[in-house]
Amino acid sequence: MEKRIFFHLRKLLWLVITMQLATVLAATNVTDSTQIVGDSIVNLYAWSAWGSWSACSRSCGGGVSVQERECLPRSRNLIVNETGPSTTTVRVTRQATNDCLGVSRRYHECNAHACLSGERDVRAEQCSSYDRRPFRGRFYTWVPYIDGDSPCLLNCRPLGQQFYATLALVADGAPCTRVGYRAICVQGSCKVSGWKIYEKCKS
Repeated sequence: MEKRIFFHLRKLLWLVITMQLATVLAATNVTDSTQIVGDSIVNLYAWSAWGSWSACSRSCGGGVSVQERECLPRSRNLIVNETGPSTTTVRVTRQATNDCLGVSRRYHECNAHACLSGERDVRAEQCSSYDRRPFRGRFYTWVPYIDGDSPCLLNCRPLGQQFYATLALVADGAPCTRVGYRAICVQGSCKVSGWKIYEKCKS
């Protein structure tokens, strides 16, 4: 009798362990960006060619142009042995953030010549574009409100009011404050200018 109980308990324990392993494997279901084939490591991802530079974000006063590339899976059929015809099929279920080494986006300054006299500050121009849009059911005349902690967020204050609102990001290329450096806004962040700016890949 005791032997029979022990046998059933061992069988039940083995079933539970098998089910837990199957659950873990189904939940992860992720293929690494590299695969070991024989004694070599095959990279499953590669950068595409750089695209064209975008149009400058501003026509004068300093703007930003952007160039991008993509991290793409290589051909799904990879030659695993140069001496034979064998292949392996790689199933890609998710792209991780570090599949490709390097950066996916880079910037450079453009149209740095001064604007004609009388042209408005970029933040003032952006804020005024919201004058014709209702905000909480009312129309306001908006002016810039500079927040030292977030200089690349477009903070605007309605004339005659005691509040401000974050309405957008400041246009790329607008000047911002970095102590000891000349800096510009790029995608909502204050970056030191004077050389190309690179941004790491984001998932």
